[in-house]
Order: sequence, then structure tokens, then C-alpha cells
Amino acid sequence: MEGKDFWIGRETDGTKWLMKGSGSFYALRERASAYLLQSLGINSQSSAFIILPEKSLPVVNNPNIERYQLAIRYIDEHGENCNQGEKCPLSKLNDHFKEASKKVSFLEACSIKNIIDWVKLEVMACLCGANEPSERLFSEKHTLYVIDNEQMFSTTPSNPITCTEWFEIEYDTTMKITFDLCKRLSNINNRDIEIFTTIPKGYVVNEIWSIQKLMESTLKFAKQFLKNMGV
Repeated sequence: MEGKDFWIGRETDGTKWLMKGSGSFYALRERASAYLLQSLGINSQSSAFIILPEKSLPVVNNPNIERYQLAIRYIDEHGENCNQGEKCPLSKLNDHFKEASKKVSFLEACSIKNIIDWVKLEVMACLCGANEPSERLFSEKHTLYVIDNEQMFSTTPSNPITCTEWFEIEYDTTMKITFDLCKRLSNINNRDIEIFTTIPKGYVVNEIWSIQKLMESTLKFAKQFLKNMGV
């Protein structure tokens, strides 16, 4: 057990999965969002729908917990005592980032794998009508993962899309990244969305609003944005 409703499960091969106990609707939003992000080349956590058995520890511990949940592939987080010591690429990242005059361009050229996804996740929060942006996690192998996507698709896309602070930090490079994301979104079709939001047989989602329709509005917004910008 990890916290009130957080649990870590282990497979026989040692693979670990995190269950937050947030319920089926957040499970759908997290998994659909991760599918979408991964299709755009963003390094997001993978996950799987699960149904908790009645005699499982999370249900026994909290009988009111929803049995339809999500298992998120566990990532071992980078700690303070890195085995690379002073050569750890994360150890001086903050100082280098603060010193950089063009911070988005700095991240694009940074040796830390997928760190530019830090910018992309905040742009995607605008495009996907998120209550708040996804979070980021650095693994033991110094790779950035986008995590906590369950707040995506709370509403329609933010307009203007330039509301994220990255545009204030470095407008041109952030806009270039936004154009690329919108182009990639424009290549996604309704069949892809159906796959992203598919619910397996036997799994029940308490869907408060349609994630599929909101995802469709994201694609429509991306296409219109490119058209308006003459791209």
C-alpha cells in the first residue's frame, strides 16, 4: 500500500504497477490521454484497465472503492543518490536551465532523453482542455516520462492556445513545437480515437461526460488552428 488508496502490485517477473484508486472515469481519461500522447511521440506512462477482485487487498481495506480501476506501469524514479555521482546529467540541469537565455531551445538540445516533452505536455494541456497539465517524472535512467494524465479532457481546448507560460519564455520555438503537435493531431482520425477510448468487455466506466467527443474537439481545434495560422 502507498498512501490512502494507492497500491503497488507486482507480477511474478518483478514488473510493478501502480493503482491510484481513482476509479473508472479517471482510468479512461488517463489511458486515452496516454494513447494519444504516445501517438504524438510524447513519452507517457503506459497503463491497463483492471477489475479488482472482491477479496483483493484494496477492496478489503476500503469496501467503498470502485472495483474498476487502472494499473499504471511503475517507473523507478531518479533519486538523490545517483550511481553516476557528479556526472549525473540531472545534477546540474537546474543551473544550466536558469542560465540559458533561450530555455525552450536549451531543452530541445539537452542530452536528457525526452526532456522537451516538458514543454509539450503543457501545450497539450491547452489543446486537450485539461484542468491542469500532466506531471513529469525522471527515471533512474535519466529519461523524462509524462505522468498523471487523468485531468486531460475536462473541457474543450483552451483559446487562445498561447496561454501556457512557455510562449512568454520563448515564443518562436514554442510555436514551432505547437505547429508540429497540431500537424500530428491532424493526422489522427476518428477510428484512432475509437481505439484510444475503447473499453474492454466486462469493464464498466462511470463516464460523466464523453471523452471521445472532447478528443474529437481537440483534433478539430488543431486543424482550425493550423488553418488560421496559414500553415
